[in-house]
Amino acid sequence: MKIAARDLAVRFGGITALDGVEFELNRGEIVGLIGPNGAGKTTLFNCITGVVAPNSGNVVVDGADISDHRFDLRVHLGISRTFQTPRVNAHGTVLEAVMLGFNPIVKKPLLGSFFGSRSVRKAEADMESRAHNLISELGITTDPTKRAGDLSLGALRLVEVARALAAGPHYLLLDEPAAGIDENDQGVLANVIRKAAKDGIGVLIVEHNVPFVAGLCGRLIALVHGKIAASGEPERVLNDPHFVRAYLGDSNAA
Repeated sequence: MKIAARDLAVRFGGITALDGVEFELNRGEIVGLIGPNGAGKTTLFNCITGVVAPNSGNVVVDGADISDHRFDLRVHLGISRTFQTPRVNAHGTVLEAVMLGFNPIVKKPLLGSFFGSRSVRKAEADMESRAHNLISELGITTDPTKRAGDLSLGALRLVEVARALAAGPHYLLLDEPAAGIDENDQGVLANVIRKAAKDGIGVLIVEHNVPFVAGLCGRLIALVHGKIAASGEPERVLNDPHFVRAYLGDSNAA
């Protein structure tokens, strides 16, 4: 059971953002996607989640080609993601922000919802309980009714992670989850990611904090100019000459 990218290519006008990218993410593993700015990392995320359609190539999930599926259909197949910039209603509560993670996967029976059936009430209570647990587990706030707009940027990133996990995904794609959060919260985030993998979720992380992903991931994929420059165990990738030159520049690499 895995996500597989097959020869993905994406072009924006005369710019090639991805050029023949191939990789696999298995359930239960943590993989880091690293590279300099403009390497194509977020574009790859957008291809996998249906935000961007590739010019060529395929995205396969658990053996099914989902290249033509919309974003919401991919969520139903078990793919959740966060974004570089947190997308949270500043005027809503933290609990409401996390609860939104259930929306794509829940379709209430119309009559049951109208009459407030016991099964619907129980489902709503279960979802609210899970949201409370996620807020506590990630240490976001002790007051779930707090206005989301009053949180720090780091806490908002953790809200996005909690919301993505609320959907009960098979695959979790995190775009810069450690950006703007302190070392303590990075430790909390790392533990949550490890637990997700232990529970059988495949986790793909785009992150500029190389020490964070190197200590967390069993495998790194380095993108340079839309191509995979190196892939494998963190130590080997971080010492790959091609990647070091692209990431640090020739003078620093020397």
